[in-house]
Amino acid sequence: AVDLLEKVNVSKYKIGSGEVKNLLMLEKIAKTKKDIIISSGMNSIFEIDETLEFLKKYDNNKYLLQCTTSYPTNPKNWGLNVIEIFKERYDIPIGFSDHSGDIFACLAAASFGAEIFEFHVVFNKKQFGPDSLSSIEINDVKYLVEGIYQIYQAVNNPIDKNNITGYDEIKNLFEKSLAVNKNMKKNDTLRFQDLESKKPNLRGISAANYKCVIGKKINKDLSKWSFLKEEDIE
Repeated sequence: AVDLLEKVNVSKYKIGSGEVKNLLMLEKIAKTKKDIIISSGMNSIFEIDETLEFLKKYDNNKYLLQCTTSYPTNPKNWGLNVIEIFKERYDIPIGFSDHSGDIFACLAAASFGAEIFEFHVVFNKKQFGPDSLSSIEINDVKYLVEGIYQIYQAVNNPIDKNNITGYDEIKNLFEKSLAVNKNMKKNDTLRFQDLESKKPNLRGISAANYKCVIGKKINKDLSKWSFLKEEDIE
């Protein structure tokens, strides 16, 4: 099989998990000096350790895929946590091999740091075939790839939630100032039920400080919906 694939000049070799312990074949592939992508579906970490150690003496670029040998794979068995385990354990690119039959597993794997993806594709999931239920349809590939690149942008650009620079104008528009919700006379005492919060901010006392005005008297008449300012309170 390797001889045949060399004749058609494949650029990379993908090793199914049933071949991870086939060191005879792996040596032949390694001697081609081409990239080797290893799927881990049926293999323990101990077995993966042994295979990667065996391949160390060869200069091929190596990749490892988290995979669950189940067709289709339900979400409880995606094993996304294994991506992180592999990334910490092995100094090679880590990816994800998917048999879920939808785009969600690969998108989730991208958020966990998967760098390469394998998935099955059919023209129509209703067509006959052993892999149809475990595949995505050809038109979904575009959305999957676009989603992965958007997730990479998000993951590689963490947000500092304490940095709200740039929100000043919109914060002032949407945050609230205190107002009175009825006509009030000079010397009336402000009660909770007299107060209203009203856009925008900075037009009076902040709605966040409403407790500071309760029980205080106003020093002039105020019409309904007037903003309540510091100078209006005794």
